[in-house]
Amino acid sequence: MQGLRVPNAPQWRIAVIQGPNMSALGKRDPGLFGSVRSLEDLNDQLDGFAAKIDVELRHFSSNIEGEILNFIHYSDDVDAFMINPAGLTMLGMATRDALLDSGRPYLEVHFANLAQWFSTSGTPDAKSIFSHGASGVMEGLRHHGYVGGMLALTLALDDQSFLGKTARTNTHRKES
Repeated sequence: MQGLRVPNAPQWRIAVIQGPNMSALGKRDPGLFGSVRSLEDLNDQLDGFAAKIDVELRHFSSNIEGEILNFIHYSDDVDAFMINPAGLTMLGMATRDALLDSGRPYLEVHFANLAQWFSTSGTPDAKSIFSHGASGVMEGLRHHGYVGGMLALTLALDDQSFLGKTARTNTHRKES
């Protein structure tokens, strides 16, 4: 992965948040969720890729919105968030507001293409309430979207003309 990032890029800290129902990963429709056997399996894959691009991940998963809120509120040591709101996608306004209030960029990620998912689930007009405030959205690529999203978010943090300028105000990160 040499050469993907700018020379002397800092090691960013990204919190990966998994919302309600993600703890059942591996027990859900393999046509939609692919070969990932468990949330731990997904986290291991993400940690492996993060090490290749010199990113530190902090994982959090909960089926309870209040626990997710507390995690966001007390994550002052991260530069950005990646969140799969899962069961909160249409209704998690408090979580969305906490992410916006954090002042840090966040990437929304989903295994499924939401437009396709909503149309087949009988809610074709449904929308994610997270997307409008997100720095980016990655969906429909199963677990591969997390890897692509992590790379894109990292490169965006490196880019001072985009997200990096804001993220660089955090003083806890270590320079490579």
